[in-house]
Amino acid sequence: MMVEIIYFLEMMFGALLGMQWASVFLFLFLEWAMVDFYRLGTFENPESKIDKIINFLMKLFLGSGFFFYSKFSKHKWIIRKLYMLIALILQGILSIIVYYIITLPLDLIFS
Repeated sequence: MMVEIIYFLEMMFGALLGMQWASVFLFLFLEWAMVDFYRLGTFENPESKIDKIINFLMKLFLGSGFFFYSKFSKHKWIIRKLYMLIALILQGILSIIVYYIITLPLDLIFS
């Protein structure tokens, strides 16, 4: 029973890291559409709990892509794309490393 719970948590954590990587990928290739989608889907000054929950979910799923876009938005188009590609590669490598750092001890403890 515990092994299945740990496996489920590992897969959810891996999916979350994968979604963050995919958001950077989408912002890299579909920049104009994703920026509009992100800005339409969030509230600048959330007033109610529902607005705050919506903002949290958007940041959970697309947060790193918009973060990198906002950091690199002041650069020219080609430089911004190069920086986003570098961020995509580095985030992919770091996500794999973090995934194994967190899941390896869990596998050793509960296996």
